[in-house]
Amino acid sequence: MKKIMAVYDEDPFYAERLSDYVNRKEKGVFFAQAFTSRECLQEYARENEIDVLLMGLPEKKEEIPDVPSRRKIYLAEEPGEETGGKEAAIYKYQSGDDIIREVMAAYCEAPETAYGLPGLVNKKNRIIGIYSPVGRCGKTSLALSIGQILAKEEKVLFITLDTFTGFSGLLDEQWKRDLSDLIYYYKQGRFHALRLNSIIYYLGDMAWLPPIRFPDDYNQITAEEMADFLQQILNGSDYGTIILDIGDYGKQILPLLEICQVVYMPVKEDVISQAKLQEFEAYISDCGKKSLKDKFHRLHVPLVTGARRMEHFPQELLWGDMGDFVRGMLKGQRGLWEN
Repeated sequence: MKKIMAVYDEDPFYAERLSDYVNRKEKGVFFAQAFTSRECLQEYARENEIDVLLMGLPEKKEEIPDVPSRRKIYLAEEPGEETGGKEAAIYKYQSGDDIIREVMAAYCEAPETAYGLPGLVNKKNRIIGIYSPVGRCGKTSLALSIGQILAKEEKVLFITLDTFTGFSGLLDEQWKRDLSDLIYYYKQGRFHALRLNSIIYYLGDMAWLPPIRFPDDYNQITAEEMADFLQQILNGSDYGTIILDIGDYGKQILPLLEICQVVYMPVKEDVISQAKLQEFEAYISDCGKKSLKDKFHRLHVPLVTGARRMEHFPQELLWGDMGDFVRGMLKGQRGLWEN
């Protein structure tokens, strides 16, 4: 059953527009209903249990409508404006995605919050890994291309374990929270799928998690815990596919490779690259994990030189040589991760 978000604002255009955006963006989580009349809101609340009441910040306390809700969140006219109480306040005039993230973060801190997500029965779960012991071979570009293309027809979440990704410039985003926050909640035993919605950003149809900013944060979690954490994300959310860019993850990678249904491995033909591949395969064999080799699919991917402007980079990956390569690669290969 969907959670109910009541949006109460005297401006009907704002309330209806925000409600419509939430309903389009948060399928399966919240159902938003717009209200511009206190009486209509109170009448609705008598027959429906409201999980989140999102409303304008009143000038006087007595102007607050007497409406029961699990969590009241105020819409502030100015950034950083405080409510004067324990209630949360978020800036009213920011993007719809930013509002949703802030609402989710506040809602997750409400007491007795119901954390389950609806619509997860019989969901096909898969993790598609991208990894190579060879450097500068197009791993992240390949992962982003696969994610964007698959997201045209299914719910995809992109996660990178790389460090210093450059995503703030390449994807033109600045974020308040990142993967470190989710790892913290996981280690505290407080992680649940709804916390994803306070962090997730979108590149077209593809959802992605902002990467860890400080490599030292990876010391919080072992490779085995990271693998378990990723499985919890997959099993508890409504994403059917995780695209996992393992990147230069500095810990033991075998637990991460084991949870992938398929691992695409970009390679190069120069002597140094081939020597690295041989050492990696010897390492796999020495660890008694020869069966992992069946998951590896070596690829020679097109060189991505980069667009003249960073903001054009994602579109170049989708519609340039890399996108054409990935669309051709994916034809007939779905059985690799469906089984």
